[in-house]
Parts: sequence; C-alpha cells; structure tokens
Amino acid sequence: MTRHTGRGLSAIEYPTGMNQNGDPSQAWVKLKPDGRVDVFAGTVDIGQGSKTVHTQIVADTLGVPFDWVTMDVSNTDSSAVCTGTFASRGTFIGGNAVRFAAARAKERILAIAGDMLEIDPADLEIEDGEVRAIGAPQKKLSVSDVAGAATWQYGELITGTGAALKPFATLDPQTGRVELPPHSAISYAACVAEVEVDDQTGNVRCTKLIQCYDVGRAINPALVEGQIEGGAMQGLGLGLLEECYPYYPSTEHRGSDFNSYHVPSLVDLPEVTSLIIENPSADGPFGAKAIGEMANNAQPCAIANAIYDAIGVWVTEAPATPERVLRALERKAAGEDGPRRDGKRVVFDGHLSVNAVAAPGAAIRFPLED
Repeated sequence: MTRHTGRGLSAIEYPTGMNQNGDPSQAWVKLKPDGRVDVFAGTVDIGQGSKTVHTQIVADTLGVPFDWVTMDVSNTDSSAVCTGTFASRGTFIGGNAVRFAAARAKERILAIAGDMLEIDPADLEIEDGEVRAIGAPQKKLSVSDVAGAATWQYGELITGTGAALKPFATLDPQTGRVELPPHSAISYAACVAEVEVDDQTGNVRCTKLIQCYDVGRAINPALVEGQIEGGAMQGLGLGLLEECYPYYPSTEHRGSDFNSYHVPSLVDLPEVTSLIIENPSADGPFGAKAIGEMANNAQPCAIANAIYDAIGVWVTEAPATPERVLRALERKAAGEDGPRRDGKRVVFDGHLSVNAVAAPGAAIRFPLED
C-alpha cells in the first residue's frame, strides 16, 4: 500500500444572472416620518446573506446608518417582483434594484431638504443620517427632520422604486456577432487542491484547498468568505462523494435519505485558504459581481487534476470514488489510461462518455452533443 500526494489546478469563469432578458428584480423604498427606511423586495434570503447585503446597499446609497433600514421580503403580495434566488443574481440583480430605488428616494430627500435650507439640491450630500451643504457642513438637517417635514408640512410620502433588467442581447443573423453582451458580468476563480491517494484502496483524501475568487467588490467580506468556504465543502462532496443518480436517468440504487447519501462532514474538511480579488464590475452595485453558485464549481476539476498528478491516471467522471480510481489504475496497467477524441465526441474504451474530459490534461466536465 502506497499513499501518493498530488496537486491540481482549475480555473473557471461564471456569468451573473440569466442570459439576456427575462430576469427582473424590483424594489420599493419608503421613508417613515422618523426617517427610518422600509425596503420591500423579492429576493429571498436562503442563507446567503442577501438581506444583509441589500440593507448595506440601501443604507450606503441613502447615507443613513445600517440599523435605520428594515428589509421586508416576507411574501409575494407585499414585495415587488423578483424572478428568484438563483443564477447567482441576488447581490447583482437584486442589489441593483434596491440601489436604484434608494437613489430615487434620495433625490426626494435632497429636493425637500434643499427647499427647507434654500440650497440647490445638487449642493447637498447625505452622510451618517444628516443632509449637509457641500463645503459648509454647519448647514445641515437630519434625515429624520426632512422625513417629518415631508409628512407634516409637504404632505408627501418619500418613496423610490427601482428595477433591474438585463436587456436582450442583439444578434447579427448574418455574422452571428452579439452586439450587446448576454451577461451582466463575468466572475473568475481558480482553485488548487492537494490530495492523498491510496493506490490499493482507491481512497482519495483532499488535504488542502487554496481558492481565489474575483468577486468584483466584496460588499460584505465576511459573507463572501463564508460562501467561498461553504462552496469548498460542497465542491469537495461533488468531487469525491456525492452521486444522486449512479444510473441516471434510472433511479435504481439512488440514495433515499441522508443516511445513504454521503456528504462531507467536518472530519473531511481540508485546510482551506480563501483569497478575494476585487476587480469591480462597471454595472454591479458598488462594483459587485456574483459569488453564489460558482463557489463549488472549481474544486472537482482541481481534485481530478490532483489525482492525475498523484498516480498518473485520469478519473473522467465525478465523484472520484475509490472504485473509479481503481478502475483507472487498471486501465493504466492495460495501456488504456486516458480518453481519446473521435470526431466531436470523446470516447473511452469504445464507449461515449457523457462526462469525459475534453483532452488529457483538461479534466473539465461538460455535456457532449452530437
């Protein structure tokens, strides 16, 4: 029995939101008479922290403290339209919607404050809950005073609505050239995995993951790191343990519950190092890009490359179970240690592989089409 160590690298890119159109998010912001802010939006927080991030975006846009803002995403009757929490769109698409709504509410705050102070609204700014004259900070009003005056003197409810919708990409039917990009932004990531492989049992243990993510701008770095590290565990499961349908589309031998569906636990957690790169998007809220789903995409490929580095065989399907590792070693001993190209298809051992690597050295899963 020999344990071999190896290191593998993968790099990915990931689009933000759905392609082209049909992906709207809307939001409504209103000020109460005491200056506190209510936000009604449809992006549901399922643990990724969108309520926190959206609250930060609204507070920063309006120039008021974080704890002045209350997010309501309780139901689809009281909230504005949102197509859903999917496609890594929560911060980018949903965040833009609340930003646009807050910006419009801010315009009304400045307009009323300008009338009260007899100053052009363009010469005013809002910071820490106060409307101040630029260059003359002693001339100021609290946002609470402005909201109260709007209610009791001006007879106005200060509100703002916002909507984010990616326009249709235009296509030249003659050349196929896309004039408008189909995606709002592209995020990038890289992952290095270190593994130990037992060549007798086929068992693979990931000992270290080093991950680097371009997230545009980390509006809440702690939440970003949490998503990256949570994604690392999910990617570890996809790379080594998790297989819902071993005989897809047949449900035969499918795990029926969590006792038979194996996911990583803390004892499987490798040493994880996460690096955040901020390369702002021109269209994202404060430069943010997506981070959601891509957080678990890079690890399986890096692990597959690391296995090859350790024992010199390609495991061309994920997860890299002990059985698949041992079969790959057997094929290597028989001189059949890698996939080959046959026209547009990738075949292995005479059989079409639906999750085969693109070429030796790539270790990238992709669906194959005729």
